[in-house]
Formats: sequence, C-alpha cells, structure tokens
Amino acid sequence: MCVLLISCGSHAAQTVERSLSPLIATWTRDGNTPAGGSGAGPQFTALTFGADGSVRASYIAGGLGPAIGSSPSVKAESDTYQLVGGSGLSVAEGTRHLGYTYRVSGSKLYLTPEGESEAQVFTRAN
Repeated sequence: MCVLLISCGSHAAQTVERSLSPLIATWTRDGNTPAGGSGAGPQFTALTFGADGSVRASYIAGGLGPAIGSSPSVKAESDTYQLVGGSGLSVAEGTRHLGYTYRVSGSKLYLTPEGESEAQVFTRAN
C-alpha cells in the first residue's frame, strides 16, 4: 500500500511539474521539412506536449525515399515523455528512450538530441 501511495504521489508531482513547463504546447519545426535519415533519432516536424506526459509527434520516416530523391514520408505517433532535471527530456518511443536537452525562449523551442550539438528549432503554434 505504501508503494502505491508513493507511486501516486510521484506521478502527481510529475503531472504538476509538467503542467508548469513551458513545453506544454504545440510546436512546429522551423524551415523546410527535414530530409530524414540524419542522426540516431527521428526528425520531428511537429510536437504537441501534454501535461499528462503524452507527446504527439509528427516526424520524417526513414528508409530509402529521401536517399533516392523522393519526397520524405511524414508519419505521426503518440508517445510519452518525462522531464529530467531542469533542461532534460526523455521521450519513450516504444521500448527505447530518446534523450534531449531543451530550451524555450519566447515562442521558440530549441531541442537538441543527446550526443549532438545542433538544436532543432520549433515555433509555438497559436
């Protein structure tokens, strides 16, 4: 019973933390649709973060399309996320967790995949 109460308390605390986060919004990638295939993680085109820990992601699917010059395929899925420290973000995509650092400045989200130095830039949708 104590474990259940601690778990509920931890979940409630994370929900409160997320609800105060500047991430809670819909974000659209700046610039052209990325070609895909670069880096280890998905190339997001849009992200919607919810206070409940859900994230709706549109992204460029990998595969041969971009490599042979055809238009990239945009897919969408629902995942979950967790805030880590003051500027960390972990997105659970199936059984793997993708790590990012993030910074919100005004209407811009700077999302940097773990192990990379260049941020993906997004603008808050109205």
